[in-house]
Amino acid sequence: MNKKILIAIDIILFLITVFAYKYIFDIETGKTVYAEETERIVENAENPVFKIDKIVLWSSAYAVDNSDRRLKDIDISQFTDIEIYIDNLSKINEITAENTVNSLFIDNIKIETNELNRDVRFNYKNPYHCGKFEDISNWEADGILFKVVTTNQKQAEADFKDNLFYTDCSNPITLGYLNKNFLTNCEIGGESGLISFDGSILSKVVQDMKQLNSKISFDIHIVNNYNESFICKVAFDIDLTENDYAIDSGFLNKEIRPQNNEFIFFKQFN
Repeated sequence: MNKKILIAIDIILFLITVFAYKYIFDIETGKTVYAEETERIVENAENPVFKIDKIVLWSSAYAVDNSDRRLKDIDISQFTDIEIYIDNLSKINEITAENTVNSLFIDNIKIETNELNRDVRFNYKNPYHCGKFEDISNWEADGILFKVVTTNQKQAEADFKDNLFYTDCSNPITLGYLNKNFLTNCEIGGESGLISFDGSILSKVVQDMKQLNSKISFDIHIVNNYNESFICKVAFDIDLTENDYAIDSGFLNKEIRPQNNEFIFFKQFN
């Protein structure tokens, strides 16, 4: 056989061998990377640096009488204040760069409402005003960005007018949901005694309270002081009917305790 042909065959066989080994190597490397990634995800789920300890909801209502206390022209709003408590001491029982917050923001906000929900707003709320009616603006297109407070002195000086969160997770994330003026020019007639402008007014003007229910979901992003990124997907219902007619007492309080690794912050790997 021609020597040149033999050399060409040898080269082809060598290239085939190289590509075959590379293919096998890529497969095995991919298996290793996948296994390592799966192991990290499982470890993070079982022992997360950050997780939500509880979510507290305070629901009530507020009314404005435009008819000089004659109850002939009333605008009614329903609101729910939200407190989200983050546990950063389950994995690490002391404050370190790993379990402290360098930046915090909320995005991917979605609100599903029913027919009585019109001017719906969602944003940061001053924790000192939680449980009280307060007009709020809606979130911006890029979400809700928090200013992280890093020192004890700054914590002492904080007035919470701005979107504040402590680096050591010692304060809750406080948010407000407002269904503003879902009823306007409303008249309450044939009433004797006093009318309270709180949650108890809802049963006097709303025939089906389920019309005020809504679903809220969003993502919470944390970057720690090692510059590691974490994300937690949060979703819950605002249901004014699930506890019989408790809202008739003026307000409805609900505490959500995560179950089965619900609401944990997953580390994002590059």
